[in-house]
Amino acid sequence: MTIQSLALHTDGFTPDELDRFAGRADAYDDHSRMTLDQLIVLAGYMTDLHPSRAYAEGYTAYVSGAQLEEQRISGRAEDRR
Repeated sequence: MTIQSLALHTDGFTPDELDRFAGRADAYDDHSRMTLDQLIVLAGYMTDLHPSRAYAEGYTAYVSGAQLEEQRISGRAEDRR
């Protein structure tokens, strides 16, 4: 099992950037034990209820990427070139 973690040195990052990183890392970890459909529902709750908007943005960004990846693998994604 792989676990993403934040770097120990956070020099140069704003608090919002750190929250975004944490949101993405948590979504990555959740993806190992939840289905994509469950992640999508949880991301919706995060967007509406989480106190940190940046954290919710990071979480949702990871979920959107995972959803696009699944669509491309299954052939359901549109090619936008």
